[in-house]
Amino acid sequence: MTRLSIGKIKAPKNPGNLVRVETAPVQSLFRLVGRDEDALTYSLGFLLAHDPKFCVKLLRSFGLSLPRGFGGDYSVHLQEITGRGYGRRDIVVAAPGIRLVVEAKIGGSLPTEEQLLLYAREKALWEPYARRYIVALTQVAFPATAAREVGPKLAAKGIDFRSAQWHNVLEVAIGHRMANSSAVSRYLFDQFARYIRRDYQMGYYDAEVSIQDVNLENEAIYEECWVYVTSLKDKAAPLYFAPYFTKKGGRVGISLVSRVLDIRTGKPAQIAIDESAAPTEEHSRRWAEGLERVIERSKREGWGNGEGHLFCLDRPLPLGKTLTKANFKPKDGSKRIPTQIPKGFSLRFDELLGAGS
Repeated sequence: MTRLSIGKIKAPKNPGNLVRVETAPVQSLFRLVGRDEDALTYSLGFLLAHDPKFCVKLLRSFGLSLPRGFGGDYSVHLQEITGRGYGRRDIVVAAPGIRLVVEAKIGGSLPTEEQLLLYAREKALWEPYARRYIVALTQVAFPATAAREVGPKLAAKGIDFRSAQWHNVLEVAIGHRMANSSAVSRYLFDQFARYIRRDYQMGYYDAEVSIQDVNLENEAIYEECWVYVTSLKDKAAPLYFAPYFTKKGGRVGISLVSRVLDIRTGKPAQIAIDESAAPTEEHSRRWAEGLERVIERSKREGWGNGEGHLFCLDRPLPLGKTLTKANFKPKDGSKRIPTQIPKGFSLRFDELLGAGS
């Protein structure tokens, strides 16, 4: 198996010594662009220009009202600079009747009010467009108080303000990949999802610990094969997975936890294990066996045509205690495990590790 990596190769200080290699594995095509804020916006901009249907879906997810026929003739500009004093705009999408500026941030960074208002100063640039938008695309949620401050000021200039988070972009990209009939587009969006989930330094996740009921058959697949299949309604990118065992007359509750190393999305029979995500050959072997058992189960139970997430996990580790719906008592009393655990239920690390009677 060939692996691609990026990094420095340090020459030995003394002849005959082994060369010490300091590299980072390249897990996706978009990783070649880099790992900074600009690289991520370049990648998103490329997909917006490459696929009009994705562009429409994403802009609508931002809450934008699109002109009739949008998607047939539009342009995407990256790092747009039109003159001194007007700033550098990360992504601009323009078409007859609409202009959108996306200001992207990662980590805990947020665009300032001054920065957003700067983009609205160039009046002549906005005048030809009936629909005008500025979107703050951030990793953390844009504060409602800040939105209430800047929104009216932009509205006074005829520009609507919106905010979105990178996990919204990932959800749209995953859904679009699964619905796409083009093998090339499916590959590109798969690479983009992988870039955000695993390669990108912002460490994307939508939950710290995903919790789901696991029956006796799934318990065996989880423990023996280190995989778990869940529905699209569940979290798309948790950091960890902790099964809630529901075996009657035996083990009940949360007693094990596993790190999520990769997530494959689609119909069970169409999913392929990504060996580059496996840290060892044992992981690859167990995941492959687990996928076979999931496919067999899906055919037997009649849900093989349904799409879901396959969590490829690290070795299950004991939690050191067993948490049940009865004894789960967070220190602050803020959260309980529901009697019927819903899809998408999750806990924070402190809630999981600090709970228990």
